[in-house]
Amino acid sequence: MQTLPKLNTEILGVNVSPEMQLLLCCASTQIDAAKTEQIKSLIQQADLDWQKITSSAWKHGLMPLLYTNLNAIAPDSVPKDVLNQLRNLFYTNAQRSFMLTGELVQILRLLQENGILAVPYKGPVLANLLYGNIGLRQFCDLDILVQQQDVLKFKNLLISRGYRPKIQLTEAEEINYLKDKSKHTYNFINDSKGIMVEIHWRITPRYTSAIEVNYVWENLHSSSLGGMEIYSFSAEIWLLLLTNHASRHRWEKLSWLADIAELLRKNTEINWETVIQKANEFDCRRMLFIGLFLTHNLLGINLPIGVLSQITSDRKVAKLSSEICLDILSQTNSNHKFMQNTRYHIQVRERLPNKILYLELFWRWLIRDKSVLLDE
Repeated sequence: MQTLPKLNTEILGVNVSPEMQLLLCCASTQIDAAKTEQIKSLIQQADLDWQKITSSAWKHGLMPLLYTNLNAIAPDSVPKDVLNQLRNLFYTNAQRSFMLTGELVQILRLLQENGILAVPYKGPVLANLLYGNIGLRQFCDLDILVQQQDVLKFKNLLISRGYRPKIQLTEAEEINYLKDKSKHTYNFINDSKGIMVEIHWRITPRYTSAIEVNYVWENLHSSSLGGMEIYSFSAEIWLLLLTNHASRHRWEKLSWLADIAELLRKNTEINWETVIQKANEFDCRRMLFIGLFLTHNLLGINLPIGVLSQITSDRKVAKLSSEICLDILSQTNSNHKFMQNTRYHIQVRERLPNKILYLELFWRWLIRDKSVLLDE
């Protein structure tokens, strides 16, 4: 008689439903023999809520990986209507991803022709870099980093391509907007194409991260996308960017952990000393450690013993990670309130001046300055 593999039903003190276990098992481009057996064992459970699995996969940005792995491992064991639904979602997502990639390449060429240095961020570039297939990652808009002095020039180029600002600002308001510490993107929408382009001049708002954008500009790497040479980042910088971005949103999507896992699998020679040194310098070490700790525990990614030792020596990392796990793995679907996010962002920063900086954002929100949330 075949013995079914033991399933990991508890992670960081949180009971994990079979539906979420299946999603976590499928959140990778590399499924080993043990995980394959886990997936088969989970699928055999007669009371699986497939609608919950499908909706959770879409919500967490893991639908392409879920479909790809289920279709490869046990297509005959998944209910036919479920597999057909996932297949349709997969191809719909892939079609839009190809359309967005084509638009990105055209915009990058336009920027190049106009002498604007630009770096595509997340979206198609990350899908291509980490997954080798833009259809394997969900993304809905385009993010492009430019220097602050080029933002308004970029704006005019987008308008010439049929885009409009998501928020209407006067010339004076634009100047203040670019200086505001709570802002990091200026967003534009093309209604006919259904595309939003986010112009970045900072990595994240200054309230939630202290990564110096100059450090990013000074350490660009060359890459390619759609036959075009583009600028990108080193694995070490990508790791800082991914963990900072996910931390800003309090790790609400499992796909952000999948991105980190794929990055680490593809870059086994990552310079950990550099990563941790820079994380210390930018006061985002705890953000980095939480991302690595969650990826290690939820997706089973291996970390160097020395790195894991540093992570576990910070008790706040385990505490905050458990709270995050409870939210993203629980059966209930609750939205984070601003107060909860404020508490997290204060705890995740280690230096007092940066804690105070985030309290400034909270104060602005408290006095009803809703402009701090305009570029969410």
